[in-house]
Amino acid sequence: MRRTLSVVGATAVSAALLAAPPAQAAQAAGPAPTHVTGFKISTTADAKLTVSGTLTADGTTVGAGTPLVVETANASRKGWRKLPLSKGQAQPKTKAGGAFSGRYYVYFPHGYYRVRFAGGPALKATVSAEVRDKRINAWTTKWKVTPRKVRKGGYVTFSGLFSHNPGTKYVPYKGRRVYIIGRIKGQKKWYWYARPTTNSKGYFKARFKVYKDMYFQYQYPGDKTHYWDFPQKSTFVDVR
Repeated sequence: MRRTLSVVGATAVSAALLAAPPAQAAQAAGPAPTHVTGFKISTTADAKLTVSGTLTADGTTVGAGTPLVVETANASRKGWRKLPLSKGQAQPKTKAGGAFSGRYYVYFPHGYYRVRFAGGPALKATVSAEVRDKRINAWTTKWKVTPRKVRKGGYVTFSGLFSHNPGTKYVPYKGRRVYIIGRIKGQKKWYWYARPTTNSKGYFKARFKVYKDMYFQYQYPGDKTHYWDFPQKSTFVDVR
């Protein structure tokens, strides 16, 4: 009887020892390594940003609803920060299979973007490759409207200096059409009145008659590699 118990006990111990390694191996494996693949961005001339990519994991599936964070840095690749969100926007989350996307507003023109995954119990943290925004700033300075008071049908001259920053500083942007737009006082609709082209030094100039009290602005509508440019305030021309 004592011998039978000994055999049974030995068998139980052997079974326990055989069962232990898989459990220990699973514990040692820990969270699965993760990767962000196919990360890319696109922008529009009016500063809208789209990001997309896929979060993958070695040996396991990334489920829907996994949160990520979009980060951005300036053109010098410095000052990385969480992308500020506007009302109604949210950081991206994965769909089933790990794909993600999001639409935002550009924070640093010609800056850098990446996506960060903080990790979790089953998945390790990871950061995507850094991608640069191809669009750069266009900038109008020395905007001038003369005269500001004019008789009905009198001439008004509009001028400015148009630049962009393809490198580390702003330089003249030659051969670009800048729109001179205006609206009649008391109305909401804007119309364009001239489309001067910048010269080799970036200057543009237009002159035409004005018949009513009007508000004027310059506007560059942007292109495939530049953002649009317009002033924060309109310039009023008083017609007497």
